[in-house]
Amino acid sequence: MKDQTAVQDEKALLGVLQGVAKALECAVNQHTEVVVHNLREPESSIIEIVNGHVSGRSVGSAIISGPAEDKAFDTLVASKAAAHPNEVRVVSNYTSRTGDGRALRSSSVVLFDEEGVPAAALCLNVDMGAIERIQREVQAALVPSVLPPLPAPRSEGNIEGLIEEIIVSALEAAGAPVDRMSKTEKKAAVAIMHERGLFVIRGSVERVAARLGVTKFTIYNYLDEIGAKRS
Repeated sequence: MKDQTAVQDEKALLGVLQGVAKALECAVNQHTEVVVHNLREPESSIIEIVNGHVSGRSVGSAIISGPAEDKAFDTLVASKAAAHPNEVRVVSNYTSRTGDGRALRSSSVVLFDEEGVPAAALCLNVDMGAIERIQREVQAALVPSVLPPLPAPRSEGNIEGLIEEIIVSALEAAGAPVDRMSKTEKKAAVAIMHERGLFVIRGSVERVAARLGVTKFTIYNYLDEIGAKRS
């Protein structure tokens, strides 16, 4: 258990990151999303967000609701994600995607605690499709025109819906009913769930075990066999 000083330091760090996000709100355009994550609370990791319409998220959204192909998130769930104490890891200028397929240009800063465990993150996501559309409109226009209003944020499902979507898509990839799935197919499904970060959510191991008709210890064995790092 962390001592009180470490807890207070971590709380102060999160406060600093929130302040940075609020400051960036005055500097970035409306198509650039700034997100602060408290990685100690994966079910509601977002504690500050600017321009949440880019990904459709808000304060309190779960970490698994983030963009697909997110290399910073992969850093957190990959088996080789072990870090040095108090390391600051920057993953910059990579492409991720929103739930509806729009390309984002992303950069993230992941901060680790004294035990090398990810504790907080600051992420920036730029909606490249929106930027390119505006550039085309400006080039084609003879006179300045008012930009169309921003779309309303998508309605994000709750954490239960996100968990269920990950489980269902992983099971569908097997192409066979659960009661006919082999060990190899079950392990492959667990690997997909791991890659999408499902097992950072508390209670997910037990939930997946029930769906696959195995024990939670079997799920842990599958994770060990695929080289997943346990949280």
